[in-house]
Amino acid sequence: MNDAKQINGVVLNGSRPPSGMANGMIEGHERSMLAYLFTTPDACDRFLHRLSPDIFSVPAHRQIINAIFDVHDNRDKVNHLTVADRLREKGELESSGGAHRIVDISTEITSEEIADYALDCMLEDYREREARRILKDGANERIAVGEAANRLNEILSQSAGRGSEAKWLATIDAATVRSSDLASLKLNRREALLGDWLCEGDYGIIFASRGVGKTWLGLLIAKAVATGGRLGEWKAPACAKVLYIDGEMPADLMRDRDRGLGSGEVEFLNHAILFDRTERVLNIIEPAVQNAILKRCVRDNIRLVVLDNLSTLASGIKENDSFEWEYLHNWLLHFRRRKIAVVLIHHAGRSGEMRGTSKREDAAFWVISLDDAKKHADDKRGARFISRFTKPSRNTQDEVPAFEWHVVTDPVTGGISVACKAAQSLDVFRRWIEDGVTECGQLAEEMRVSKGTISKWAKKAMNEGWLDKNGREYVIIETGNKGNENE
Repeated sequence: MNDAKQINGVVLNGSRPPSGMANGMIEGHERSMLAYLFTTPDACDRFLHRLSPDIFSVPAHRQIINAIFDVHDNRDKVNHLTVADRLREKGELESSGGAHRIVDISTEITSEEIADYALDCMLEDYREREARRILKDGANERIAVGEAANRLNEILSQSAGRGSEAKWLATIDAATVRSSDLASLKLNRREALLGDWLCEGDYGIIFASRGVGKTWLGLLIAKAVATGGRLGEWKAPACAKVLYIDGEMPADLMRDRDRGLGSGEVEFLNHAILFDRTERVLNIIEPAVQNAILKRCVRDNIRLVVLDNLSTLASGIKENDSFEWEYLHNWLLHFRRRKIAVVLIHHAGRSGEMRGTSKREDAAFWVISLDDAKKHADDKRGARFISRFTKPSRNTQDEVPAFEWHVVTDPVTGGISVACKAAQSLDVFRRWIEDGVTECGQLAEEMRVSKGTISKWAKKAMNEGWLDKNGREYVIIETGNKGNENE
């Protein structure tokens, strides 16, 4: 017999519901918040009315925040010395970790933006902990089902926002500008990092099927930005620091590729080296990991982060769930506000489109798709692919053309050659048709060639046996070709 009760559709059977943040993951956010209160003169005035000891999950942190409240109420200056003295007076200094813990927290890198982000995560974790407690009390009949439902509704209706309605109104009033104000407002221009399509603060996506060359293009972009060099037709105006976060490649293979591409310092966070040195596994949906990466980028003036790739770096997230994408979406926006560009590398599905929810494209400044170019090439060495923008860059009004890339590693010297040419070819022609552009005139307009050129390509494709024509529309004949595995 099943005696389980329900509250608002939640089954009360004593089991623990899933949580967005596992135990211990929130500790880094709590330390960031305490560090900001220690080091910023007016932080207590801005944050203490939004904090309570209850939202801190670590007992030592609850003792520290209580001491901060005491020091602030006495109108003393809040810093690691005054807080340590207050904890000593209360006999809680050792149980809170000792003076060395207070000093460690106070020396962490922090800012108002990091503290705001940390508070949001802390509030979310607190609401989840409270919801679990209420569900457990209801399941164990310590409180009535009706009372549990009321408490649960109260928790779920609480805002994770940045203060009271009145405070938000003042904030909105301070930030709202009229057209006349906007015209004279001094704004810092976002600098270009590569060509005119990749700029500071961009969030862009590169996607392709397995083995086509996603990692190659990501690494080539990283090298060009780091050296202030050139990649094909794209020039980097100056050197900029790059962090390449690699969740898939063997460390020795990434080393060979980096060495083969020549000079230029890219900073690598490779999953295999990380595990060998620390026995830890990187998962970018964890708030503590997100906060640490963001802090390091701010501290070291990183201007471009490459995440290679979503499937290996973000464990436990459902790719088709637009709600779960929020675990990453808000984090990526923090890079944008810091003018740090992010390139996310992702897989294509069987249809050739990007795998998973389309919501991840909404905030992207541009999206690049890679098409396999080996099958029509005589020289099948190395990686050969075509890059084309399926979402044009917001940074330029000009269309960024498609290019065909050929990356070959010399088996003797290990040197890597990169060839690039304009890709107005059968591969691009086929891709446009697969994307639904099927009439001759439409294809000519999109590819910026004459209708006669389209007709010539169509005739060649028909001779090769993969294209037919139905009325005015071209139709792909599936031949079962598959991409290579040389990523």
